[in-house]
Amino acid sequence: MLLKDPQTRFEEIYRIYKESFPNIERRTKDDQKRVFGIPCYKVRVIEEEEKIVAFLGYWDLTSCVFMEHLATTEVCRGKGYGKKLVQEVMEETEKPVFLEIEPITEENPITRSRAVFYERLGFHSNSFYYEQLPLKPLDKPIQLWVMSYGKPVTEEEFLPYKKEIYEIVYGVEAFEK
Repeated sequence: MLLKDPQTRFEEIYRIYKESFPNIERRTKDDQKRVFGIPCYKVRVIEEEEKIVAFLGYWDLTSCVFMEHLATTEVCRGKGYGKKLVQEVMEETEKPVFLEIEPITEENPITRSRAVFYERLGFHSNSFYYEQLPLKPLDKPIQLWVMSYGKPVTEEEFLPYKKEIYEIVYGVEAFEK
């Protein structure tokens, strides 16, 4: 379900957000609340007993859709809620869709599970270098992988989308190669 006014359910969603993402992959509470008020930022949720148990926060940008945060409460993982939320967005857009994930490492087996989850939904990992820009002033950029829906893209093909993502999502002008 797409929330018409996500700010009305902010505290519920923020609790799941904080539980699900490491500090480096989160905005401050005030900054995330500000993002909830940006018109192109959308939030889809799944509820159980009138409580939000899963959410997808994404950006419906001019050139593409950028899925930023997908999370489910710990007790509701494995119920297909993440898949359902992603599929809802995919059914409603004809734009290219992108997301970021951590590179797969042997030290962190969840990284492989996450990549496989998105691959099953039709996403492809792209091999070019990419950094998630800092979400908080003292954070550093972190290297992530870009996944694209439907087909892989080259770094050159991704560049116009990256420019819009950097400008709108991260508030930074993307440099031209």
